[in-house]
Amino acid sequence: MHYIALVFVISLGLSPLLTLRGQVIHWPQETFKTNTQQNFTPQQIRDQAATVVLFMDPECPVTQKYGATLRKLHQEWQDKNVAMVAIYPVVGIDSATITEFAKDYRYNFTHLPDPRQQLARALQASTTPEAFLLDSLGQVRYRGAIDNWFYELGRYRRVVTEHYVQDALTAYLQGDPIVTAKTEAVGCLIGTSMVEELHHGHH
Repeated sequence: MHYIALVFVISLGLSPLLTLRGQVIHWPQETFKTNTQQNFTPQQIRDQAATVVLFMDPECPVTQKYGATLRKLHQEWQDKNVAMVAIYPVVGIDSATITEFAKDYRYNFTHLPDPRQQLARALQASTTPEAFLLDSLGQVRYRGAIDNWFYELGRYRRVVTEHYVQDALTAYLQGDPIVTAKTEAVGCLIGTSMVEELHHGHH
């Protein structure tokens, strides 16, 4: 039984993340516009060893808390052929709002408005903030919380003990299994007002 369990964990780490229906979740093939009206194409995903995709909402209190964490993550990995892309699946959001938010938080990475939630549906994102690790084929290798700082809305640990995105990146780029390929994000429910926030579980 221990051998079977080990094989399952290893296969989970080496395979693209699958849904219960068995299909591979991946970045869509369309071209999107950034907040500065630049084209963002699937080729830009393929050009990277990995891409960290972050679904964010400037009005979500949990999103707002992660400024320092995300700046550090970007600084640490940008020289290792890892890109970071922030997506804003907020109805009615405009580029000016995103640009101001990015400036305020000193986010020096790509920002994509997603007011029709096309990207949120493609990657099956449900929460802000929610993180996805994509390989160079655009396939999802990890999805869920950035770390285990928040364990429910409005409640967070003094010390982060699990760095999910960081650990997934390290394992993937080293060719090792991603032991934790999925967690439940804690934050604001995509597609509703920020008042209707969702707690997806304890971690």
